[in-house]
Amino acid sequence: MLKNNDLKKYYSGKKVLITGHTGFKGSYMCVLLHFLGAKVYGYSLKPEKGKLYDILTKDYESFRKSIDVKTNMKNVGASIASPIRTTTKKNRKSLYSLVEEEIFADIRDTKKLAAFVKKVKPDYIIHMAAQPLVLRGYEEPAYTYDVNVMGTVSLMEAIRMSESLDNNKHIAHRGEHYEPISILNVTTDKVYENNDLSNYAFKENDKLCGLDPYANSKSCSELVTYAYKKSFFNDEKFFRVSTARAGNVIGGGDLNKDRIIPDCFRAIASNKDMYVRNPGSVRPYQFVLEPLLLYLNILAYQKKDAKYAGSYNIGPDKKSCLTTKELVEKFFGAWKTVDGDMTTKVVYNRVKSHPARHEATFLRLDNNLIKKTFNYREIFNMKDTMQYTTKVYRDMLEKRNIYMSIIDIIENVLIDTQYRI
Repeated sequence: MLKNNDLKKYYSGKKVLITGHTGFKGSYMCVLLHFLGAKVYGYSLKPEKGKLYDILTKDYESFRKSIDVKTNMKNVGASIASPIRTTTKKNRKSLYSLVEEEIFADIRDTKKLAAFVKKVKPDYIIHMAAQPLVLRGYEEPAYTYDVNVMGTVSLMEAIRMSESLDNNKHIAHRGEHYEPISILNVTTDKVYENNDLSNYAFKENDKLCGLDPYANSKSCSELVTYAYKKSFFNDEKFFRVSTARAGNVIGGGDLNKDRIIPDCFRAIASNKDMYVRNPGSVRPYQFVLEPLLLYLNILAYQKKDAKYAGSYNIGPDKKSCLTTKELVEKFFGAWKTVDGDMTTKVVYNRVKSHPARHEATFLRLDNNLIKKTFNYREIFNMKDTMQYTTKVYRDMLEKRNIYMSIIDIIENVLIDTQYRI
């Protein structure tokens, strides 16, 4: 598995196009790639005011403006120097931005997306634009399918339209010293047909058939990717395509609705009781940087050698799979170590599912393939996860700079611990 310096070799100065860069995982990915020296390009819906990306961009601008551009960067600490990009006055906009360029538009606008892909000529493409919420999938199934399935089609078409499949034209567009474009479609751990078999861990060759609109739309996204890979992107000299199946990601700064950790944070922030439904459900919870680092490893490895392109489960070891009740207790326990005066009470309530809505009690992924392929072992234990997650949330409450909060975590993981390997 690639560590800090190796990751920088693959990403420093490289163009990375992220769809859905204003979402929760997309926001963390922007900071991580910025830290590695990549040139980040974003295509996403406009960020909601007060959500993580909106906060991050403002905090980064504030942080960057506090530093004299003429300062000799050798005199600036490593945690600050690494993510700063020097620039000319002509390109002054990027001086205060986490991304080189971003377009706020619908992923289904294929023409606009294709024009952006053609303009950027990315080295890497990470597809994370999606309708990501299970409950919203039940409320708006048609929209969920449209965004998650046809959004994937739109990206594949954009690549097909902007990156000529004709060898000579492709080389003319990319230049004689071209490298293959490395593409990753991020789906979910819910793509499998889950019949609630206790203690069963899904493998990559298990049946793709999510049982609710969100999960099923992501199963379809996997199939779309496979079809385009086999039909249009099958020349390994030019294209390397993979999918990554990860979910139940937690981390400080997530403010999405109907997610357990954000709901815990909102209860604390508003000093109200926290009501937990289905406390016995088991999920493969993992810290947000865990899958992001693996996404970057997949992209880098497959760019170097096509044999690494494929579909991968990204999930924690069995010992890290927790019930919802255990997760909530660990979150509040970590919070109380710093704030002993917290008065929020947790109320557990087993909610009977809607008769037309499937909600699995047990979900776990088999992660042996990615361990074996990339010499990977779990980076974050649950103690670390809760420490980092509550730290960022506390900093949000106390109006501290969230960009620097996340940079501190990234620096600790990539530089100080070196993944503990």
